[in-house]
Amino acid sequence: MNDMYCNPELRKAIAFSLFIKTRVKSSAVQRWSINKLHEITGVSACAVRKRIDTLKALGLVEFTGKNNRCLVFKSLKSHTSHRNVLVPNIEFISRNDSKKNAYAQNVKFIEDTLSAMLIIDVQNRKNYAKQMIQQTKYPKDLKELKAAKKACNRFGYGDKFRENGISYKYIAEKLSVSVQKAFDLVKFAVKNEILSKYRNIEKRFLSSIDYIKDMILNNYTYIKGGVICRVYANTYEVKAGSPSARFAGMVYN
Repeated sequence: MNDMYCNPELRKAIAFSLFIKTRVKSSAVQRWSINKLHEITGVSACAVRKRIDTLKALGLVEFTGKNNRCLVFKSLKSHTSHRNVLVPNIEFISRNDSKKNAYAQNVKFIEDTLSAMLIIDVQNRKNYAKQMIQQTKYPKDLKELKAAKKACNRFGYGDKFRENGISYKYIAEKLSVSVQKAFDLVKFAVKNEILSKYRNIEKRFLSSIDYIKDMILNNYTYIKGGVICRVYANTYEVKAGSPSARFAGMVYN
């Protein structure tokens, strides 16, 4: 899972494999060729070669039959359940006003969805850390207290949770993409109802604000009507109830 997040080429290869599985029977392409895979996916011949090389290096494709003319895309599901990533059910939509190949659009859609999973994973970890910190304050017993403290230390929060959000720069570094691409991925996830995005602003009212502006210059983003406002990175909420973000493992089969 972590390898997929930090490796754009691997995400592209996984997206390619997932799309192929929706287009052929039993995940197998009979009498395969680069050109045939291009026709199935709309991805360029050069990109097809790269995707197949990546999948082959990971043992995620198999060449079988006479003269290895059958290409089988192997299961992406791990036997270790916690290593699997559950992705939303994807409804493919072709835009007639687009010049891009409809199939290639769908492959790209899957790739962006996989990238959006990183934001979900980070947010889920933060939510879990917050829950564990609360659990240290009101544990049921000593065993639960020790487990909660161990989890808090593992996530680096100690005994106090602070919501600093998830910055575009952090997302970009984790996904090995540009900040602009990270911004576009968040926009994609919000548009397709995978995530809800919220501004993260801490506000404090000070009656004597006019006298201490210079003293607290580095501790606020802006001041409005006597209220000190400090803007942090956006926070996110997984829209688990929406159709496009209903998690299902069906695409891994």
